[in-house]
Amino acid sequence: MIEKVFRRKKLLIAVLIIAAALYFVLGRYDVSAMKPHPAIVNEIFHSIAERSIKRNSASLTVPYDVKDKDMYVKGFREYEEMCVQCHGAPGVEPSPTGKGLFPPPPKFPEENLYEYSLKDIFWVTKNGVQMTGMPAYGPTHEDKAIWAIAIFLDRSRNLSEAEYKKLRDKYSDTHH
Repeated sequence: MIEKVFRRKKLLIAVLIIAAALYFVLGRYDVSAMKPHPAIVNEIFHSIAERSIKRNSASLTVPYDVKDKDMYVKGFREYEEMCVQCHGAPGVEPSPTGKGLFPPPPKFPEENLYEYSLKDIFWVTKNGVQMTGMPAYGPTHEDKAIWAIAIFLDRSRNLSEAEYKKLRDKYSDTHH
């Protein structure tokens, strides 16, 4: 009797796996950036990404002085060049490209970007995150530039619009 119930459960699991595989293989799952994933898919992707980021960044050592003004300014400049288009900034909206990404990138500094530590921010910036639109800058940028961005973001968690404007006025070559 128990063996019969066990066989039925195994058969049911096999049928569900085959049905799910066919659903995906036949292109029935909508990957459009215009339509959100079901909540369960969002939760699974976010949970996987968060755990991976935390695990991969845990062993990193911060090789720079996080209070170094030059690193902060370098990070601001790098952020202006590489990041503001998608993440925006205080008083600066993301570009149309950034607004068209799904899932939407965290808006600096207002959203959940800061559930991440300095080391997490470095790791994400260097390695990117699959299926989010976040590119990996490790292949194209030196670690020093990536650490500078991470330091800038980490130290700017409460940056106001006026403070960001002052940084742009003083250090930016890209603002209008």
